[in-house]
Amino acid sequence: MNPSSLAVELARALLERFLVAHAHRKRLAGGSAFGPTSEEVAVALRGPLGDAPADLGAADARVTAAIAALDAALASSPSSPLARLRRVFWLEPIDVAIVSILLAPELDHDLERAFAFAIDDFTRKRIDVGFLARLLGGPDDAAIDHHGSRFAGHDRVLMRLDEGAPLRRHAVVALAAITEQTPGSMRSIRLADRIVAFLRGHDTVDELVRGSVRVTREPAMLGAVVMAPELVTQIRRALGGVVGAAPRVLLAGPDGTGRAMVVEALLAERDVGAVRIDLGTIASEDRIGERFAAAIREAALRDAAAILEGGASFKDDVPRALAQAIADAAGGLGVPLVFALSTRPSWLAHLVPDLLELDVPAPSFRERLELWRRALPPPVAEAADLETVAARYAFTGATIVRVARRAEAGAKLRDPHAPKVSLDDLGDAARLTFSHRLGGMAQRIPTGFKWDDLVLPQETLDSVREVVRFARYRPILLEDWGFAAKLPYGRGVSAILAGPPGTGKTMVAQLLANELGFDLYRIDLSQVVNKYIGETEKNLARIFEEAESSHAVLFFDEADSLFAKRTEVRSSNDRYANLEVNYLLQRMETYDGVTLLATNLEQGIDEAFKRRVRFSVMFELPGERERRALWRSMFPAKTPLAAQIDWDMLARQFVMAGGYIKKAALRAALMAAEGNRAITTADLLEAARLEYREMGRII
Repeated sequence: MNPSSLAVELARALLERFLVAHAHRKRLAGGSAFGPTSEEVAVALRGPLGDAPADLGAADARVTAAIAALDAALASSPSSPLARLRRVFWLEPIDVAIVSILLAPELDHDLERAFAFAIDDFTRKRIDVGFLARLLGGPDDAAIDHHGSRFAGHDRVLMRLDEGAPLRRHAVVALAAITEQTPGSMRSIRLADRIVAFLRGHDTVDELVRGSVRVTREPAMLGAVVMAPELVTQIRRALGGVVGAAPRVLLAGPDGTGRAMVVEALLAERDVGAVRIDLGTIASEDRIGERFAAAIREAALRDAAAILEGGASFKDDVPRALAQAIADAAGGLGVPLVFALSTRPSWLAHLVPDLLELDVPAPSFRERLELWRRALPPPVAEAADLETVAARYAFTGATIVRVARRAEAGAKLRDPHAPKVSLDDLGDAARLTFSHRLGGMAQRIPTGFKWDDLVLPQETLDSVREVVRFARYRPILLEDWGFAAKLPYGRGVSAILAGPPGTGKTMVAQLLANELGFDLYRIDLSQVVNKYIGETEKNLARIFEEAESSHAVLFFDEADSLFAKRTEVRSSNDRYANLEVNYLLQRMETYDGVTLLATNLEQGIDEAFKRRVRFSVMFELPGERERRALWRSMFPAKTPLAAQIDWDMLARQFVMAGGYIKKAALRAALMAAEGNRAITTADLLEAARLEYREMGRII
């Protein structure tokens, strides 16, 4: 017989012993004591022609035999549901007996009537805790152990139904709530619905956690994982001894790096499954402890590893109910637990003393390139374009797949039969993937300028090109050429753009963002700087964290107000102002993105910033040759211009920066549009004079 059938027989034997004991007491009391007669016991258990035992000795022998038969079946069928239940929840023999009693009426409805007969109440469908204790306590208030011998029973049974014991802790059994009308010993008790379904052989996820649990049906092969081989080896060793052991492992790193994927692949090599549990959704609703127990129970019932995913939600803290549930699972559950979190939270090491911790970094440039090649193999995309986006965007594997699918969908709109993904498709798809919550502290600026739009002195132009070259080849320099070892921090792209107003600093910021394929966000310093102590640092921290995740170029325009030279500490205000500057220096050094600082007066920037910012691009007022080019570049091709425009005279006579030339060009266009004619030299001269006057100059 299978273990479940033998569990029913054990329950029947225990019930027989209970009823026979009462019949025996009734006879000793001359029929006055409560309890059924021997004939009534036979009818209740076996029917009119049954063979219920006539004395306690025979009933006790049946219990002992039923225990031995069940033990033998569990040992010979270790993969059976009941044997697995015993193993993964570390159940003791008395726990197995409790489960058997509660399972019996679920499998044999005749026993449900017999239980009702035993408690002398046919209106009740569930037995209570007190009756269960008496049933296992034996005829002389002694309970059974693994070998059928006796020891103090009632208290032992009640102790195994305590909240901290496995049956309650892992939600194997469910008890009714205690009320004034229903004291503890009269609470009804039953097997959890999910446990009943499991013991019946039904493979389904508990409805309570259906949105929080995902069972891995077909794990990826290890060859599909793009990860450093030495790291894969370390993870394999950490998971070593999965069968028959219960490792506790933390894989700390960004979401989408393949932490769960590599675990599933390594477990599949040993024919061990995995259940992925989203801690975020479990903690977002009520009944956290109950929901977590139900989720972890899904892994236990499948003899699988539980992969607990939390992202950045539990970086610093965790709800108390969830912390307790995690500690209970780690301390009393015979399945592997793998935590996939973004950091190494201190609270987890406290809850799980035997935790093995491994860092899973974001993919390197070469790993990203391989991920792109797998997502968009030739001829769908050019190899050079994939190398560009791999260097440009520090995406994880999951994000690369999403961006690739989005870019391919865009290419199919152009040519459904032979889609060809371009660099622009990849850039657009990447930008749509970015997410930011910079809110009112930043303003997105369009990035449409090209190199041909720039009119700058050659030295300034060379400096701008150097910034772009460093951003493009940074992965090769840091990873392939080993400069990362020489630069433990400060690996980002940072530049000071210093020069008078209107010399093209904002335009260059737009061009840089466009060349790098990132969005440009101008930081509103009035929203960042706060008079309250510590608030400025909080705002700066939020800006840098959000920019990191969204690949945004941070553009601090008119940065003098925030990045001014640190002052001597003459008052508490000076001390806190310096703290803000120091904090900003630290964040800029650890920030891995692009930071641009624009200032009208380069001398106003603290020397510490100049030293720690990688590039300084100096913008000077344009010379006559540059001014001539600026005047001509301000008018689109559709603009009607007179045949003869004296560009040389305009450039020679008006010494203005590009920003003022742009304003003058628009003024001249307005004059001509009002007269419905082409723009003339006279219009340009008048517009330039007006602009000069507003600049405080006279000509």
